[in-house]
Amino acid sequence: MGTATVPANQDAAKAELLQNLLRISLELSATRDRRKMLEMILREARRLSAAQAGSLYIRWRNRLEFVVAQNDAIDLNQLQNKLLGQSIPVGSDSLAGFVATSGRGINLPDAYNLAPGAPFRINRDFDAITGYRTRSVLAIPLKCPDGEVVGVLQLINRLGPAGTVVPFVEGDPAVMSLASMAAVCVHNALLTDQLKQAHLDSIIRLSVVAEHRDHGTAMHIQRISHLSAALARSLRLDSAEVELIQCASPMHDIGKIAIPDAILLKPGPLTPEERRIVETHAQIGADILGHADNEMIALARDIALCHHERWDGEGYPHRLAGVKIPLAARIVCLADVFDALATPRCYKTSYPMNRVLEIVRKENGRHFDPHVTEAFMAILDDVTAMYAHRDAHADPPDPADSNPPGTMPTGV
Repeated sequence: MGTATVPANQDAAKAELLQNLLRISLELSATRDRRKMLEMILREARRLSAAQAGSLYIRWRNRLEFVVAQNDAIDLNQLQNKLLGQSIPVGSDSLAGFVATSGRGINLPDAYNLAPGAPFRINRDFDAITGYRTRSVLAIPLKCPDGEVVGVLQLINRLGPAGTVVPFVEGDPAVMSLASMAAVCVHNALLTDQLKQAHLDSIIRLSVVAEHRDHGTAMHIQRISHLSAALARSLRLDSAEVELIQCASPMHDIGKIAIPDAILLKPGPLTPEERRIVETHAQIGADILGHADNEMIALARDIALCHHERWDGEGYPHRLAGVKIPLAARIVCLADVFDALATPRCYKTSYPMNRVLEIVRKENGRHFDPHVTEAFMAILDDVTAMYAHRDAHADPPDPADSNPPGTMPTGV
């Protein structure tokens, strides 16, 4: 009887481990949000290893980006902005950098008591800031089957009986299996991100065919894409919707390809007839994009057609009002007007930021959807930081501008 007990317990443990890994695999496969996927990987690794805290780095070219941090002992909410997004060189003397370069896991019983001649160091800044004490550490390379290291998983302070900190188990099969699974997930996510970025780059390059005749460079298109995505996130749209708006918004002015240079590049006020011709670019853009089944092109068509509509119904081409205007178009409307005010155009100089914000506030509920304006104000610090470089060169509104201060510039 006694000799059969141990194998039975081992079989039960293996069965439970397989069930856990299968559950985690299914959950990771079903997760489309990269942030949620990374959070899940770290959370499950901590659960399987009884780690009190942990962090996750993703390798991007020759740097490791700090993307996820968790700690059951202290509140990280106030530190997230400082921690996340930081990066370190692969191959640096940091623990994560060494693991990424060597492809070797490191198990430290006491992080403050390294062996003499250790090829890495432990950064104690986090402990110094928070009062937390890092003791046991398990750093694992996220290694794909071909040997490529795509990230580093760090587990901190394994909790033993009565909450005491004990060393991590060397080669824990559950944690190592999860790390292998995580490596494949991260690798696939990075490939997807690269494809998405290539897709967005292609869209921006194609959109420049129209825009370079008007504003001179692709920078306006890129700013609209970034600002529209930031507004969508501030409105708490899900990640898929944010991504669609980021990719569709660069095509907002594609219809300008049909507007003569003599009008688009005219430095002075437009005549009523010239103004009418410029306004046709919204419908032309929609016609170019057509009635595609592709979700992103369909959204781009809505944006191109409606981004000059106004909340109060005084816009063009169809004088839509309120929620009859597609939300994505309302988002791009504010982003486009803000960028037009904050940057120089052939018909105007850039407005000082305080004047730009004054106009945005004044047009709330008239030109702009109040909810979109509120979302804009919620990320104002980030927005103004995006445009800070141009403040030193911003001039007051040109008296020769066809619109007096406080009104929409002619070319918007």
